Amino acid sequence: MANSPPLLKQGATIGIIAPSSYYDKEQFSTSISLLKNKGYKIVFHDQVDAQHNQFAGTPEEKLNALHDYFKNPHIDAIFTLVGGNGALHLLDKIDYNLIKQNPKILMGFSDVTALLNAISSQIGLITYHGPTIASFSKIATEDIDQCFDLLHNQTLNIPIPNDINTEGLLYGGNLSVFQALIGTDYAPPLDKDLILFIEDTNDHLSRYDRMIAHMKLAGWFKNVKAILVGEFLKSQDNPDRPFGMEIEEIIKTHTPNIPIVTDMPFGHGERLITLPVGAKVLLKNSTLSYKS
Repeated sequence: MANSPPLLKQGATIGIIAPSSYYDKEQFSTSISLLKNKGYKIVFHDQVDAQHNQFAGTPEEKLNALHDYFKNPHIDAIFTLVGGNGALHLLDKIDYNLIKQNPKILMGFSDVTALLNAISSQIGLITYHGPTIASFSKIATEDIDQCFDLLHNQTLNIPIPNDINTEGLLYGGNLSVFQALIGTDYAPPLDKDLILFIEDTNDHLSRYDRMIAHMKLAGWFKNVKAILVGEFLKSQDNPDRPFGMEIEEIIKTHTPNIPIVTDMPFGHGERLITLPVGAKVLLKNSTLSYKS
């Protein structure tokens, strides 16, 4: 059974790490001001300023930052700076027992999908697919409010356009990163009822088709009860030789018997609701719901 981390409280101290690509944190000052104005204390790990090629430091530096903030009793929640690349490098080095003994909120999206799903599937701790520091200043105000409502109260009620009646453990995130977990020890369990949610950005339709086909061939859809499809921003195609299918049709082609909910408000655009990865969620009465 999934375990919720301690609730985020008003005035909490939020620690920032950068498990993926390097970006200068100064360019996200608007997001930091937003969080401070909400009453939170913000602390950056020194690792955020590290740079190794395009990454925010070496895998060892990133790993130390992750471990440091999970075991630090003065850090109440861990938010991630930005996505990019490189979080996948950490999965076989993480001290999952340390995290299990020191549970707290971990949130991010995009490349951070790797950490969220690995940690949740390994130790049953709910993690949060939601804004990075880079995205707080870009997303809709209603999604920021929903994010903190979930973190403060551990409740979720999101309207959906389909009247589906099913339930399962919620896993997913960025399709490209999530698909890279399939076949590893860090993918979600195949033997439990699952609700999959996916989004992506700036990739070719033919590659999305390959990813979904791989997941099907790996047997990953056999216990998936529904698929929630967010925004696939800037999907690319060959104008001279069009692929011929958009993302919804691609998914339906490979999973004809699984209910699909499209136009969900999460992705790399202006909409990014926060979702509890690893939580048991209910789809009923045109609502996606969860309560700890």
